[in-house]
Amino acid sequence: MQEVRERPMRSGKPVQFSVLRVPFFLEPDYDTSEDFQETNRERLLRKWSGAAGFAAQKRRHGLKERGREVGIEHFDLDRVASSTLASHRLVQWVTKRKGVTAAEALYSALNHRHFELGQKLNDRRMLVQVAQETAGVDPAAAEAFLASEEGVAEINEAQQMLRRLGVSGIPTLVLGAKAVLPSGALSSEYLVQAFRQLEEASEEGAPDSVFAEARALGVPLEVLAEPLALGEQRYEPVAVAG
Repeated sequence: MQEVRERPMRSGKPVQFSVLRVPFFLEPDYDTSEDFQETNRERLLRKWSGAAGFAAQKRRHGLKERGREVGIEHFDLDRVASSTLASHRLVQWVTKRKGVTAAEALYSALNHRHFELGQKLNDRRMLVQVAQETAGVDPAAAEAFLASEEGVAEINEAQQMLRRLGVSGIPTLVLGAKAVLPSGALSSEYLVQAFRQLEEASEEGAPDSVFAEARALGVPLEVLAEPLALGEQRYEPVAVAG
């Protein structure tokens, strides 16, 4: 995104980006209780019918190698897997109250905590701490939100939208109202090309957004119209014991 914005095709008309994180559940049947968990290794061995199937998937996706290309030296294979409903709800709550840039900082920090430090995404204490650190939210308000059912119905409705769009895996990028990119960890070169095509076709202004027009997840239109402050949503990774 930064490359496309800093080098616009039309001089003086840089592209602005906005991002809405739409939840997708790899394990929709997981118990949402904080007590439920398993290791990611256990989950993947079960999903791919044993060690041979798991090894084949690792070779096909090459996530470790892709991670190293962007500075992620280690994915914790034995990270704790749990329901991600609470973390998704928190990201939407922060989006509505603090905007897309703050939500991206939270999302990035949660990815670091889970994929690199191995922490489970259903740990409400951790979720509140990270939301306070990255988005400046009031911890008591975040705790009260997570203890409620607010946002659950909206997330369920968003799942139906994703099914209608044919989304069946993550990550999947939906550009504007129609362009659904292939699922998976796409290369930066592929993404720049996709963004350039959208930039070239959008001379009359920003493209429609299927999620904005449907008021998906209850995020106000003025929030979705807010440009993502590229580079400002970064955070300093916190090393946590335990």
